[in-house]
Amino acid sequence: MADYIEQLYTVFQEESKQNVPKYVQLSNTFKNLIKLGVLQSEDRMPSFNELIFNLDVSKDTIEKAYKILKEEHYIISVRGKGTFVMSNSSLGKAKVLLIFNKMSSSKKKLYESFVKTSENHLETDLLLHNGSLSHLKKIISDQKNNYHYFGIIPIFNQVDDIDVEKVLQLLPSHQLLLLGRAENNLSKVIPSVYEDFSEDIFNTLQQNIKPILNFEKLHLVIAKDSTRALRDIWSGFVRFCIHFNIPYTVTSQFNVGEIVKDTLYISTDDQDLTNIVKDCKANNFVLSKDVGIISYNDSPLKEVVGGDGITVITASFRDMGKIAALQIINKKLESVKVPFLMKRRGSL
Repeated sequence: MADYIEQLYTVFQEESKQNVPKYVQLSNTFKNLIKLGVLQSEDRMPSFNELIFNLDVSKDTIEKAYKILKEEHYIISVRGKGTFVMSNSSLGKAKVLLIFNKMSSSKKKLYESFVKTSENHLETDLLLHNGSLSHLKKIISDQKNNYHYFGIIPIFNQVDDIDVEKVLQLLPSHQLLLLGRAENNLSKVIPSVYEDFSEDIFNTLQQNIKPILNFEKLHLVIAKDSTRALRDIWSGFVRFCIHFNIPYTVTSQFNVGEIVKDTLYISTDDQDLTNIVKDCKANNFVLSKDVGIISYNDSPLKEVVGGDGITVITASFRDMGKIAALQIINKKLESVKVPFLMKRRGSL
């Protein structure tokens, strides 16, 4: 211990010759000690009292120096345990916690793209809040001191905007990036890499109006007890049908035996999609001729179902992951809308 204190004092005295603020001198001292191996991976950092006593520096100087070291990913604070040197594998890397509502093929693409883009710059972990705001609150409370950045998908089951805002405010705004949707109803704008669910479905259907008009009616199958994202899809769909004077129906689920010829079905849930395909087969309906199908979000299975695949509309989740990772790497968090597109296959 005495040897460490001596080296700390010696390096700090050398840094004190530099014409920079004292807190920068102190942060540079610790960077040098880490690089020299005097302070090693996962070592506990000195307490404020130790530094005040041995280096005759103020608490304010220490706080500012530690803030620099945290921002540059040399150290990290662990709630209830203290402040430690980052592990060798993550030294100099920001720690990021992604918190998704659920894992699906589309969210898997987002995660894989984020990790691939950031593998040399960020250390990434993943947790799920399962659509529960209270669960998200617990995750944030437990982890808020363990990560430099948080990427959160804010899709919840039946919650008020005020309650969402209270939970998100548990994190400093410069550490928070929303994914998947923007929370536009909050009192403070939060950077988001997002889809605009209402505008996306309206514009995508409009861009593909010609094959859609081959059907007499559109039928949206969407969960009744839905998230705001699904309600926005509902709104954009109805607006499209009214705008182009197309008869439409909206139901909360599709039951086997209810298929109607000359109808284009749009499904947001894979179980409903399965039932629609089963009904087509049972009635010997030809996809794209007797019945049309559009499904939300892509998967390998949808490329082959029905022989020539199911047409999908989807955001580019790979772009979403890449954009989010680059924003964090560059320490420039801002709101960006990701591309939304239709992949036409045999069902339309």
